[in-house]
Amino acid sequence: MRLYDGQRVEQTEAGPEFVAARTKAARRSEIAQQAADHHRAQPRRPSRLAITVPVMDRKDLIERSCRTYNRLEAGLFDENAGPDSDPAFIERITVNHIRHDLTEYDQALEDKYSHVGGDAAKARIRERVYEAIARTYPHLAEERRRQEHRHINDLTYCWIPQRKYT
Repeated sequence: MRLYDGQRVEQTEAGPEFVAARTKAARRSEIAQQAADHHRAQPRRPSRLAITVPVMDRKDLIERSCRTYNRLEAGLFDENAGPDSDPAFIERITVNHIRHDLTEYDQALEDKYSHVGGDAAKARIRERVYEAIARTYPHLAEERRRQEHRHINDLTYCWIPQRKYT
């Protein structure tokens, strides 16, 4: 069921006002695309973002990581995290604690939300934070690599190609 008259549509689209509006819209779209391409080509702010990871005693760092984990996960699991928990688990929650609680990681990612080129900037921020963690705490380098690899695979799996409309 058509709710329009095809002949009237064709007449309207052939009229000078419509042609002018379509030309103007096409030009705006072209300018917006050029601006987006320009922003993507520019070096992003993460290269200037100072990533600092505080140096802490290993025992203190593990205790803080366990406290944070237990506070966040309270009641979800049978056991609390502690210094005697599985070493791989301790490394995982320690890297998470450093990344989320001891750096500007979350704020830096939030600053890039919905910006042109933001996905590339976020990936670079993650990479730089993971590198800083491994530099500061070499004993966590393997866990850092595992998390970074997992994060990249998660993003690849979730990636949906953009459709170009003409």
